[in-house]
Amino acid sequence: MAEALGRLRGDFPLEQRLRGEPKTVRDTYLEVLEHWRRHGRPPEIHALDGDALEQLAALDAVAYQSHGLGCYPYSATPGGITVTTGDGGPVAAMCAIDALAIPMLSNADSRIEATCSHCGKPLALESSPGGVANTDAIAVHYRPYRTSSLPCCSSLCDGITFVCAGCAPVAHADYLRLAEADAVARQFFAFQHAWLNVGPSAPGKP
Repeated sequence: MAEALGRLRGDFPLEQRLRGEPKTVRDTYLEVLEHWRRHGRPPEIHALDGDALEQLAALDAVAYQSHGLGCYPYSATPGGITVTTGDGGPVAAMCAIDALAIPMLSNADSRIEATCSHCGKPLALESSPGGVANTDAIAVHYRPYRTSSLPCCSSLCDGITFVCAGCAPVAHADYLRLAEADAVARQFFAFQHAWLNVGPSAPGKP
């Protein structure tokens, strides 16, 4: 699990990028993220600090998508992975790892629905603020295509998918058991959970 987490942080150092940013940028980031957490939809762009938003987009901390402003783990563009939290409607996730983080951020029991990226079989799993329901029927494939010219949601995320057990090898470096993937998701996005509840732990720039 530690190896997979290190690989993801190396491919997409989201927390590292944000920690050194000025307070106005971090505050705008949390405004976008909190709106997604509360409402399950993107905020209105015109209501946000434009300069801070442009910096966040340059950092790939947010993404301008066809249906609004995406903010990892939340996608503004409908896709193949959805998460329904509590009494709310479904929201799209950027990738499988992102979907597993949303129940923690939302602090609600959730249902994740997707299709196997290899064979197309419908998949569904239950998760909660404390962790995913144990199942050996679903795994996560991590073999992303990396490119510096595109945002993560248009490159890296395409290679982080759910797969059924029948399509996942028993032991392979590019496949994670569901519990392992869930742990990776929660640790990767743990800084968001902390920032949303107590604010950024690092001072960044004034």
